[in-house]
Amino acid sequence: MSAATPFAILLVALAGAGAIALLEQAVAGLRPAPAAIGASIARRLREPLTLPSSYDAWLYHGAPLLLALAAVAALATVPWAPGFRGIDLASGTILFAAALAYVTPAVFMAGWGAGRPLAVVGGFRFVALMLGFAMPLAMVITAVAAPAESLRPTDIVAVQSSVPMALVQPYSLALWLPAVMAVALLPPFDTATAPDELGGGAFARYTGPEAAIVALARRILVLAVSGMTAALFLGGWHGPLLPDAVWMAVKTLAVAAGLLWVGRRLPRFETDRLLILAWKVAIPGAIAAIVLAALTTLLFYR
Repeated sequence: MSAATPFAILLVALAGAGAIALLEQAVAGLRPAPAAIGASIARRLREPLTLPSSYDAWLYHGAPLLLALAAVAALATVPWAPGFRGIDLASGTILFAAALAYVTPAVFMAGWGAGRPLAVVGGFRFVALMLGFAMPLAMVITAVAAPAESLRPTDIVAVQSSVPMALVQPYSLALWLPAVMAVALLPPFDTATAPDELGGGAFARYTGPEAAIVALARRILVLAVSGMTAALFLGGWHGPLLPDAVWMAVKTLAVAAGLLWVGRRLPRFETDRLLILAWKVAIPGAIAAIVLAALTTLLFYR
């Protein structure tokens, strides 16, 4: 990793967050308008910083920063092109899952720190959700890594030069998508915020610059999980004619658009049903996915 890599990652994070904001407008049926996004950011930054009447200062003010750090750390593990790999470690996919794990304390800190009943409920909801979905996410990474015999994201991309993993392990992709949607706080898994139930839940009390940081971090999270989905399941930068980085960007934005589109068209699941889905379907399914991945590796990748 060169000295310029952190700046490049921050540039990708900011540019990607802007692209995700435009996709949100398009999915909502609006004409994408960068000027409207800029005006919204400026309006939030000019808002006065109002604080809850009873709150924990350390938790309340630390939560947006922890959420942003977790999102950027996850994004840094995504391999964008052969010449730009961010943090390229032999255990990069594990680092990705570890970075996403810090989203849970960030959301809980935001809810508990606000000291408001609905915010606390949102924080506890997210903790319950992640207890169920964190394990399938990690186990699916193991299943996808089996054919490459490596946990390095670039090695997993390399093994998909002929056939994307989405065709080899469609069952793993079916388990992966709900898990990353849940950790990215996307509908219909957004029980921690639930605007029509909790009025914003864990992040309802944030205003001004802190609200802007939360909004930015959530969009970077969507970018990170979409980029890793493209790398692990869609062949990453592999593709004809176009440059490697362009293929990766196209696939990442396509995944993000799909996640946002699905989220707006499905009703929000009740928390107890989500937990049933996680513990009785996703976790046993992920164990089965590891077994099937091992068989596939022995039969076709040896």
